[in-house]
Amino acid sequence: MLKNTIRQAAIAALGFLAGVGLSSLERSYAQDYAAIEASPALWTIEADGATVHLFGTFHLLPDALDWRSDAVNTAFAEADTVWFEADVLSPEAQAQMQSLIPQLGLNPQGVTLSSLLGADTYAAFEAQTAELGVPAGNFEPVQPWLAGITLGALQLQSLGFNPATGVEAVLSAEANTLGKQLDYFETAEGQLRILSDLSMDTQIEWLRVSLEEMGDLRSEMDRMVTAWATGDMDTLDAQVNGSIRDASAELYEAIMVARNRDWVPQITAMLDTGGTHFVAVGAGHLPGEQGVVELLRAEGYEVTRR
Repeated sequence: MLKNTIRQAAIAALGFLAGVGLSSLERSYAQDYAAIEASPALWTIEADGATVHLFGTFHLLPDALDWRSDAVNTAFAEADTVWFEADVLSPEAQAQMQSLIPQLGLNPQGVTLSSLLGADTYAAFEAQTAELGVPAGNFEPVQPWLAGITLGALQLQSLGFNPATGVEAVLSAEANTLGKQLDYFETAEGQLRILSDLSMDTQIEWLRVSLEEMGDLRSEMDRMVTAWATGDMDTLDAQVNGSIRDASAELYEAIMVARNRDWVPQITAMLDTGGTHFVAVGAGHLPGEQGVVELLRAEGYEVTRR
């Protein structure tokens, strides 16, 4: 769900980027999502009368995709408490993020995005903004990490991936309606600081790699969302985590591995306190050797794929 925080940060950033909007963007995608019979991955841990369901999420999804499998619906219905990465959807959280963007996402006085990126990377950035119909110059005040995620959010929505039908938005609303307790592993501020604390070299390299990948974003998203919806976690791990590893070892450690390790003791505490918990975190956090599932197994827990 760091990507969900990224999306909210991008929305907040738009307040500082006058003239940036989505009204002129064409929304389309190639995959026939309505034809997919979804069975996204779900794991369960049972210990001493407590149950934890682990579900990987996607934060922006096409409207046509029905991702709700019977297993997911049953696990969600059973849960007393629903856990997300951070609260980024409440009005209070969104107001806080609006106030944090000037502190964490803007360059010091006299420093511009173009001066940081260099000629080649900034030319690629200008090409992407032109394709989306937004002025590149409006991004000059922001740091590379925020420029990249704002541009990425705009492009994803231009391809038809909708935050309103993302897993967190849907499940948060349902949990509130059903009176389930909501809890969180992190804070929105903490998640933003993970990004803003990246070294400038890593921020620039992340943006550079992201710009290279944007040309294939439509097909990459089709592959990733299809892999997620059908429970193909090996493919999802290779695409999501592999892409981050390729961008930067520092980035992979900061936004994936370190956070996975931080969540494991919180999950084991759920098993100690009892009850039934539904944990919904970004799908890339669950598979792989450094993923939450294997880290929990290393602690001695039996984690069963449903």
